[in-house]
This record gives sequence, C-alpha cells and structure tokens, in this order.
Amino acid sequence: MNLFKLLWSFDGRIGRPAYAGGSLLNLVLMIVAVAIVEDLNRGWGGAFSLMQDLPPLLGVVMFFIWSTLALTAKRFQDLGNSGWFSLLLLVPGVGLIFIVVLLAARGQDKDNCYGPAPSTSDLAPAHHT
Repeated sequence: MNLFKLLWSFDGRIGRPAYAGGSLLNLVLMIVAVAIVEDLNRGWGGAFSLMQDLPPLLGVVMFFIWSTLALTAKRFQDLGNSGWFSLLLLVPGVGLIFIVVLLAARGQDKDNCYGPAPSTSDLAPAHHT
C-alpha cells in the first residue's frame, strides 16, 4: 500500500501494524507541520496572534484529522464494520477506547465486503492457524 492511500484514502482495509505505524507517522508529520507553521508565523509577526496563527493551524490540524479518520475507517473495515464508526474518535473519551480496541483486535482473516484481507508485511510476523 502506498503512503498516500494509507494516510488519506478511506478505501480498503489495514491491519494492526499498518494502523499503528500510520498513526505514529501521522502524529509525527502533524507535529512537524505545526512547528513549521508556528515558526513561519513567528518569523513574520513575532508573538502568537490568534488572528494570524489560528487559520493556518486549523488547516494543518484538519488535514491530519482527515488522515486519522481514514486510517481508523480502514481499520474498522478490516474488522468487518463500517468505516463510519471512525467518527466515534471525535467523541471525547470514547475515541481513546476505540484506538486501544483497534490496536488490539485482530482483523478478519478472509476477504470481506470492504476488500481483500491485508497482506502480511515486514512490520509483523505472519500468523499461522
């Protein structure tokens, strides 16, 4: 799976290693992007200004919320559930519970209506039944 599809597409399924790795990559990219936006804004205007800093920061955050929802939707689809359940991440407290569940729950071994079972990767050992 390519990086664009992993982070920004809602189609298909991903396993636990791809979800964990994609989520970590998304977090690191967001921190770097926010730092760059803040550095650029400070270079132009000095101290934090709500009118100047908030719009670009909201843009960056919305971009990464999309990515988080896409990763989560594909993970729910791997479990055989609708990707719409990813919207539960927006509910305070509930989102953290679902992240833990998605990191722990094993996906369906067979193809489902959301696509073929994710292939094993170098990130995780193949499981044998």
